Amino acid sequence: MRSRVIAVMAAAAAATAVLAQPAHAAPLVDGVYRFAALQDGQCLTYPKPGGYRGAVSLGDCTDNANTSANWQVRQRPNGTMEVSTAGSNPRTCLSLNDDYRVAANNCAGRYAEWTVSIGSAGPGSVVWADIEHTPSDGSGSWGKLVDDAGVTGRIVVRRAPIEPHFWTPQQVG
Repeated sequence: MRSRVIAVMAAAAAATAVLAQPAHAAPLVDGVYRFAALQDGQCLTYPKPGGYRGAVSLGDCTDNANTSANWQVRQRPNGTMEVSTAGSNPRTCLSLNDDYRVAANNCAGRYAEWTVSIGSAGPGSVVWADIEHTPSDGSGSWGKLVDDAGVTGRIVVRRAPIEPHFWTPQQVG
């Protein structure tokens, strides 16, 4: 009897631990989103003037003359996702530089390949997005998109293993 009680208690503890951990979901459905940092409510933004290219930073979550917080998310044929600047022509995408800084740049190539998943810790919990750089060649540039508190407005990809950084996705339109 005692071993049965211990087994039931162990199973209950394991179930509670599973519920307490954020669960990753399927990739975000194609659409236009804003990604807000959970800490301060600022959004992942890109510059609008000059063809939608340049450094990606944290900024206001509304469109203005200089930046936009809207991102078009689409599945690529190879299973990764493209996160492009909504309205750019020619299209520019969230991409990675050699020094792991994130910019809006050319959509071609492995440096513009991402996995974007959504999840929640359960009912009543915040819904978050997890944005990972996951090139199809499995190169060492894998990592998660984070905002670096030590550098104002700099967005970087940190290499594994790192703690995930979650963004609140807001569907636009």
